[in-house]
Amino acid sequence: METRGRCISQHRGVSKGVRNLTFAVVALAGLNCARAEMLLVVNPGFENISGEAQFNEFTFGPLSGWNLYDPSNITNGGAGGTFFIGTLTPTAPIYFTNGAAEGSRVGIAFNYFGSGGQGEYGFQQTLTSTLQASTNYSLQVEIGNIASGTGIDGTFFNLDGFPGYRVDLLAGITVLNQDNNTFAGSIGEGLFSTSLLQFSTGASHPLLGQALGIRLVNLNVVDAGFPLADLEVDFDNVRLSAVSAVPEPTSLLLIALMTTPFLIRRLKARSRSYFISLLS
Repeated sequence: METRGRCISQHRGVSKGVRNLTFAVVALAGLNCARAEMLLVVNPGFENISGEAQFNEFTFGPLSGWNLYDPSNITNGGAGGTFFIGTLTPTAPIYFTNGAAEGSRVGIAFNYFGSGGQGEYGFQQTLTSTLQASTNYSLQVEIGNIASGTGIDGTFFNLDGFPGYRVDLLAGITVLNQDNNTFAGSIGEGLFSTSLLQFSTGASHPLLGQALGIRLVNLNVVDAGFPLADLEVDFDNVRLSAVSAVPEPTSLLLIALMTTPFLIRRLKARSRSYFISLLS
């Protein structure tokens, strides 16, 4: 969403001549303006299940647009038989009180009881957008604490407790900022909370031009209160926005400063001509 127009509209109500002068200076200098946009995240709500193995309300394997994250090589590809990444279609109130946070599916990182503590895992995506100068980034992800429930085929899943999560915002392979389990112990069973990450660049940054990335992680830590439960973290509605300042090159600022006195003299001359015409 372009916000330059809002910057200029703030000057309505002043005289036409002064407004024209203000327009000229703003157009040259781009003062106090910003430009906001939503960056493209492929399959942000995990609704696209093409290429996945389907089983009742679940799908298994790396999701469309997302790659497996498995730094300790524990998941056997993320499609079982102990570790799974994929999607789930929760039917309210089974698993989640109100169903998915957005759409009908959620992304899951699940492993069975007895495999906790072996290492973190999840999924990640490299975006086409790159890290830009003078930009404020905001990453939001819905984090779900799935409740115990009985699946379509009658299988009961003990999902009490929470194994912890992490959300990473990356440029290349470097983590710019992360939410490392902020909501631990505070997301109710069957509910979602919104993880929010922010990162800002100045006029320069060593990683400018590097591809942005998003990583969603199940920390796979056994909840001491529920040591016999399976371990799962759910994710949904991933969105990344960027608000960038309109460029303010020094040369344009100098032009604006140099041009302002000329415009003022021209405005005064027009005003004198106007009054002379009234008297004649």
